[in-house]
Amino acid sequence: MSDDQADDDDHSSLPELGDLVPLSVDTDYTEDNVYRSRPHYTKMILIERCVLCRNRRYLLTFLFITLCIIGSVLLLVLSKRFHQSLANLLHIGKHSTNQIEPVCLSSHLSEGNRTTVEKMNLNRVATAFYNKLIGDNNILASGFLWNDDDAQTSKWRPQGVTRLHSENGFRFSLISWYGRADEGYAGRGGRVSFVNVTDMPIDEFLTETSEIPFYNYRHVLLVDESFCTLPNIHVGGIEYQNGTLYVADSRKGQQAIIEFDMANDFYSVPSSMESLLGYRYVLRASSSFHTPIKPSFFSYDIDNHRFIVGTYAKCGNDAIHSHQDSSDCFNQPKNNLLWFDKNDVSLSSPLPCKHYFPEMQGAVSLNWEDTTVVWTSSSYGAVSNSHLHTFRATPFGKGCPNIDLEEATKVNTNLFPPGLEDLHIEEATRSKARFMWMQTEFGVRQVFAVSIGQLL
Repeated sequence: MSDDQADDDDHSSLPELGDLVPLSVDTDYTEDNVYRSRPHYTKMILIERCVLCRNRRYLLTFLFITLCIIGSVLLLVLSKRFHQSLANLLHIGKHSTNQIEPVCLSSHLSEGNRTTVEKMNLNRVATAFYNKLIGDNNILASGFLWNDDDAQTSKWRPQGVTRLHSENGFRFSLISWYGRADEGYAGRGGRVSFVNVTDMPIDEFLTETSEIPFYNYRHVLLVDESFCTLPNIHVGGIEYQNGTLYVADSRKGQQAIIEFDMANDFYSVPSSMESLLGYRYVLRASSSFHTPIKPSFFSYDIDNHRFIVGTYAKCGNDAIHSHQDSSDCFNQPKNNLLWFDKNDVSLSSPLPCKHYFPEMQGAVSLNWEDTTVVWTSSSYGAVSNSHLHTFRATPFGKGCPNIDLEEATKVNTNLFPPGLEDLHIEEATRSKARFMWMQTEFGVRQVFAVSIGQLL
């Protein structure tokens, strides 16, 4: 083959000029083997990016709405658990620092307006429960739950608990509440719920008996001698003894126990007169006496025949806090309890028993065999469990129980739901069986009794 012929063969294998695609920035090659111009391809990319951006916006909007729903549900749950309005839970708005004035009846009530607890028209219904497991040690309790309004209200919080046995055989559970200042209810002062538990089988308590499903009750407003409310009173502890209801008044400048004569100072507001803040029954204060320590709670020892008063003292200054029994908390100087005779007490005497449990909400005592048994309830907030402390001492008469509270072998601690408050011991009339009444202010608000034998 000649060189000329070889050259012709090489040229014949080259593509024609018309088949060539010029190298240019305006072309591109796609996956479907089709050449497209750069502007067309750029347009497709922009469209894809727009679609992606739109999908992202949809996703972000969905996430935002979901988070809002979750946050709203969480706030509602916290509001219900802490029994605070959403505004106060979020610290929205400012509360007035002005002195809160009492609210008074338009005119004084007369002797003809007096009534009795047994004649009261009970307009609310509580739901009873029996043999319910409460606490960490499977303690059996029976009691009741408030109606929905009282169970969920953030305007009032329950505090004290006691019992009333009438001469005609009626039994009432008495629960005190205080009006919340951050809800605008401090001017209403305190109220007491009278729950008719006459049909609760006290002598056969926690045994096989017919169970009454409901108990009727009504709120009664506490007023002073002039038929005016008691602004800012905390009513942290109450005790009924021999016809008198005793109410702890821990307000600054008071430091007193207010006495309410149930026979002579229980009044019904007639329909012809405007009610007092919606209340048709009021209980008027008759007298008071001072105690040498701040009266956060109040009770009565039915064996030693002495009243018990104690002081609540928070442990630490942390804004976020949970109850605990630490050595630092034990050594607070304001962890005071005092057993006293009503006829021998004043602002300066007798001296209190110091260095008890921190953040005490209630205390009771009684004789058991050859010892005196003391119980104190301690709690703080709506999250951490409450503590019921039990310890024994030799009968102490007018003195203080002699015991090392930091020795774990001498102190038994039961866990109860958050918000455990005041304590009260009831003795059955016929069987003489004894029960401890308690109540909680947070979460599921419940009032319940436990046989003493379960707590020893």
